[in-house]
Amino acid sequence: MLTLESRDVETWNQLLPEAVSGRSGPAGPVERQIPAEQVGAFRFFVGTSLAGSADPRADAWLDAGAAADGADLRASAYVAGLLHGSGHLEAPRGAFDDPRAYVHFATLPAMRVCRGEFVSFTVDSLPAESGSLRVLDVGCGDGGLLAELLPALLDAGRWDEVSAITLLDPSPAMVSAAKSRLASAWPAARVESRVARLEHVASTLPGPYDLVLGSLSLHHMPAEVKHRTLAALAPSIEHLLLLELDADHDSPELGSPRLAASVHQTYGWMLAQILGPNPPDAVARESADRFVAPELVSLLTQPRGARSEYHMRRDRWLSLLSGAMGPDIRPLGTRTVLATPHADLFALHLGRTA
Repeated sequence: MLTLESRDVETWNQLLPEAVSGRSGPAGPVERQIPAEQVGAFRFFVGTSLAGSADPRADAWLDAGAAADGADLRASAYVAGLLHGSGHLEAPRGAFDDPRAYVHFATLPAMRVCRGEFVSFTVDSLPAESGSLRVLDVGCGDGGLLAELLPALLDAGRWDEVSAITLLDPSPAMVSAAKSRLASAWPAARVESRVARLEHVASTLPGPYDLVLGSLSLHHMPAEVKHRTLAALAPSIEHLLLLELDADHDSPELGSPRLAASVHQTYGWMLAQILGPNPPDAVARESADRFVAPELVSLLTQPRGARSEYHMRRDRWLSLLSGAMGPDIRPLGTRTVLATPHADLFALHLGRTA
C-alpha cells in the first residue's frame, strides 16, 4: 500500500497551489517532483480538491488520474463520473435502504475469501467453551457473516449450542433480513434485534455476551467515540471479534494528502472489485452508488466530526482497544484476512483473561 511519509505530505501541500491555480496541469512540471508511484494518488488529491469547490478543472485531473490508475483502482474514474452527472460531489441517496447493494459487496470473490479467513481465525483464536452461546452482532447487515460463523464455532466445539442472538444495525431493512435469516437457521435460539447505532445504545444493551462480533461496523465512529462506546460495552463482553479495513481515515483532516492517498487506494480498490473490468450490471452499479459512494463522498467533503467514516490502522485499533476495554480484556490475536497491493483487511480478537 502507498504510505505517505512526512516529507511526501510536505511536498504535496507545496505543489497543490500550483496545480489548483492552473499553472500546471496533469503530466506537467508539478508531477515531475513526485515519485512515479504517487502520480495516480496525487492526481486524485488535486482533482478532489478542485471538486470540493466545484471547479470544472477537476475533470481533467480526475480523468488523468483514472488513466494512471488503470483497472486496479477506480476512485478517480468513479468520482469523475459523479461530477459529470451532477457537477458537484454528492452521493446518491438511499444507502442501506435496499440490502442488495450490501449483499453484492459482501459476496464479491475477494470478500468471500476475506470472510472465510475471518471465520477460520475466529475458530482458531477462541477457546473451547461448554454451554450455550450468547452473541451480539454489531452492524449485522443481512446476517450472512454470523450465519456462516455460528456453525463453524459449534462444529469446532467452541460452544455446545446457540441460545441467544442479538442483532444491531441502524438499517431497518438490514435488521429485518438478518433476523429472518438467523431465526430460520436457529429456531431454538432467542433472536432479538434493535434498529440503532452501537454508540447510542451500548450502555443499555442487556448482555452478558459470550461473543460480540463487529464486521466493518465500528469504523463509523471517530476514535474518541469508539473508546467511549467500547468502554461502556466492556463489562458485558467475554470475547470481542472485529473485522476491519486497514486505512488511515480517522485523524487526517479533510483535504489532507494522507486522507486523499488512503481514500484513493482503499475505496479505489473496493470500487474496482464492485464494478469489475466490464460495464457493470444494475446491481453492481447500485452497490457502488448506494453502499460505497456515501462513505467516499463523506470522506471527501466533510470534516472530522461530521463525516461518517473513521477507518484506522491496525496499530491504532490495538492501542485504542487496550485503553477502552480495561485490564481484564486484552488482545488475544490478530490476522490479516485479505492482503492486496492497495487494501488490507484484518481480524482482531480480544478476550477476558480472568
